[in-house]
Amino acid sequence: MLSRVLLAAAALAAALVTGTATAADAAATSTTTATGYDVSYPQCGGELPRRQDIAVVGVNAGTGTTTNPCLDEQLAWGDAVTDDGSVLRADVYVNTANPGHLGDWWPTADMTVGGATVVNPKGRCAGAENAACAYVYGYSVGLDDVRNRGVSDPGARMWWLDVETMNSWSWNRQANLAVLEGMAAAIRAGGGDVGVYSTQRQWNIIIGTATPSVALAGTPSWIAGATTREGAVRSCRSAPLTPGGTVRMVQWVEHGIDHDVSCEVGVAGTRPSVDGAATSGGLLALDPGAWGPSGVTLRTVWTRDGVPIDGATGGSYSPTASDVGHSIAVVVTGSRLGAPPLTLASPAVVITEPEPEPTVTPERRAQWFTA
Repeated sequence: MLSRVLLAAAALAAALVTGTATAADAAATSTTTATGYDVSYPQCGGELPRRQDIAVVGVNAGTGTTTNPCLDEQLAWGDAVTDDGSVLRADVYVNTANPGHLGDWWPTADMTVGGATVVNPKGRCAGAENAACAYVYGYSVGLDDVRNRGVSDPGARMWWLDVETMNSWSWNRQANLAVLEGMAAAIRAGGGDVGVYSTQRQWNIIIGTATPSVALAGTPSWIAGATTREGAVRSCRSAPLTPGGTVRMVQWVEHGIDHDVSCEVGVAGTRPSVDGAATSGGLLALDPGAWGPSGVTLRTVWTRDGVPIDGATGGSYSPTASDVGHSIAVVVTGSRLGAPPLTLASPAVVITEPEPEPTVTPERRAQWFTA
């Protein structure tokens, strides 16, 4: 359940990190978009899709007080080791609900099911099905998710609160919201980042818009409900679920598989160029172009007739006699964690022999002195 997509050209230009992009730069900007999959307990025992740039794993087995029986296997699928040895952690999502007294447990004081004291911004819980006790319930469930479900390195992950009508909810929307705020507080206390997953319709039924949440303000949204990638990309332009938030990704379901596309630019860049003396013994200098967002690293390779030149990976290149008559260009690849790389090549220049120095004959020298 996840996503990321193309932004408008103006937004892309603003994201570039080298200088100020002009309108021409924006038109020439190339981008990549992260895509991937989300999996959970229904995929236990089956073959998982090949991991892409987005990977999300469900922590629970359908309800918020259960554990996905193949959580370890799926986290191993979702956690990726990068070329430099660092680990890119999969996102996770957790089920949410407000069962009240119909649940397996409901608080009667400002304490979790494990006995931990909860600082309650909603008032004092005394066992009623109100916002105060709903907050404590949410905090307790969130604390269990972080500490007791078996999620490795929980503070390094993005945690999505899965808000769907298929779970138990109250008609008291403020109490429903309090559950999410309590869960978010517990997850943030464990170091994790929090987002919300839902459709706009389900969110309006469960939470509504009458009481915007200060605690969830700015929280990113993961929007569900699309049936094609094209529809998911269009949904990136929909309103976020929380005030001040953004739509970070969108999910679409195809052939029974949950696909996700990012609503953020993966890597953006403009075409590099070379300048200088395109002659044997001259010096060509690289202008890498404008790249973004922040965190993009660049790798440079000079090429001769499209073939990489051994050792030519710097910001300049001095052509040799063997380059005469051949096309020299430079290829720049921008990379960023969690996004597909972008590779752009400069226009090629053909290397020529340098202009010969004029020969000074005795007759020519005599003309200088007699002129």
